[in-house]
Amino acid sequence: MREGVGLGVGNWFDDNIKRVVGNGRNTFFWTDNWLDGAPLKLQFNRQYELLVHKECTVEEMANLGWEEAGNAWGWRRHLLAWEEDSVRECVVLLNNVILQDHIQDFWRWTLDPIHGYSVRGTYRFLAIAAEPVTESDINNVWHNLVPSKVSLFAWRLLQDRIPTKSNLVRRHILQANDNLCVGGCGFIETTDHLFIGCDLFGRVWFLVSQWLGISFVSSRAIKDHFHQFIHEAGMPGTVHSYLKIIWLACAWAIWKDRNNCIFKNAVINPYNILEKVKMNSFLWLSSHFVPIAFGFHDWWRHPRVLCNFSFFFR
Repeated sequence: MREGVGLGVGNWFDDNIKRVVGNGRNTFFWTDNWLDGAPLKLQFNRQYELLVHKECTVEEMANLGWEEAGNAWGWRRHLLAWEEDSVRECVVLLNNVILQDHIQDFWRWTLDPIHGYSVRGTYRFLAIAAEPVTESDINNVWHNLVPSKVSLFAWRLLQDRIPTKSNLVRRHILQANDNLCVGGCGFIETTDHLFIGCDLFGRVWFLVSQWLGISFVSSRAIKDHFHQFIHEAGMPGTVHSYLKIIWLACAWAIWKDRNNCIFKNAVINPYNILEKVKMNSFLWLSSHFVPIAFGFHDWWRHPRVLCNFSFFFR
């Protein structure tokens, strides 16, 4: 139980407990799982490494001021531009946190949030588990050219552990009637719907396919879509790595624009998301291959040709 190992269901114990914050006095800000489905030290691992003080409680961070220029952020060196962007993402998550002085922090067993942990309920979960995520599914999202936060996001995405509205309703964070997709299509915002089924966000994959010059019948399940896209039939094996980078860039851009729509009232435009996919994928490639044999304009116009001639990279 301490190792959290159950046959076919991974780290079942850690995955099903969550810290619920009241006053924040007994919850560690960075290491406890209390916000957005994973400890903040995993969601923002680079920032965690650069912190001066890593053992603050949630209450201590709030009192110091966790706004963007607050005293809660103490760094060992000056942050780079992309590191500052990650801090802003963390601040956005904290905007919705309201501490309640009269309520103590406590642990919640997510499999049964009303009655809590029981041997009977846990046995039932282990014995009748849903189809597990295999080790190959999990490991396949990691790519040494892609920022670790993007791979971590994709790892959570393929296991349906990102804070979509349907997941937040299931965790009793949102009201049951506050579960509609931010794309305005009128459907419940599940993971599969948001990234594939939504008319607005789903169109991004069509635009990406046009850009790459490929066509395929898209799956309606996010895990199947991932495997289908990166192993596109008719494409040589050397291209699969680049298709994975593009898929990760696309999923990341969709999620970022979805959050901007919710928290900043931004207007969603599939063509703008496509441009972000092109730019991010190019930056990830060019930052690791020096010298690079083509520029952004070439990548923007002929991505498939450049992927096929992978010897252009060093």
